[in-house]
Amino acid sequence: MQNIVGKCLISRPNVQDPFFRNSVVFVFEQNDQQTSGVIINKKSNFSTHDLFKKTGILPPHGSEPVYAGGPVSKNSILLLHTKEWHSTSTFKVAGKYAVTSDDLMLKRFGMGDMPRGYKFCAGVAVWHNQQLLNEMAASSWLVSDLAKHYIFDYNGMTQWDLAIEQTAKKTIDRYFQ
Repeated sequence: MQNIVGKCLISRPNVQDPFFRNSVVFVFEQNDQQTSGVIINKKSNFSTHDLFKKTGILPPHGSEPVYAGGPVSKNSILLLHTKEWHSTSTFKVAGKYAVTSDDLMLKRFGMGDMPRGYKFCAGVAVWHNQQLLNEMAASSWLVSDLAKHYIFDYNGMTQWDLAIEQTAKKTIDRYFQ
């Protein structure tokens, strides 16, 4: 299976699963058995205000969305962010991004220490590699190396539409080179 760490899986319009329909999934880990990522364009039912309130830390500024990262471990919080920032459990992804999931990240945010680009996600999406290969063979997913701007500055259907558009443009550009 090709290495897709640091890239996005963009669901095609034929995907019927309500969790993954119109989803943009950032892939942060891949090994011989499985591929893991977070959905970055679908908001969860709670916000950063709710998240910080539960921990007793004052949020640094207004409420922001927490994204429904995936159907696995829905109560775990993961921070997808730009690589210049780190905490105790941060690991780098594809030399451009990082992922963090620890209590210190929330304390640092409460003090106003945060990365340039970030998204809080609740839960993760995990596939056994054969399952993902089967879904790709069924034309359920596009794979794209989206620019940071598309990852951190958009969400919802706008992000999905832009991801589809950028991927189509890259495909056409490759065809005419």
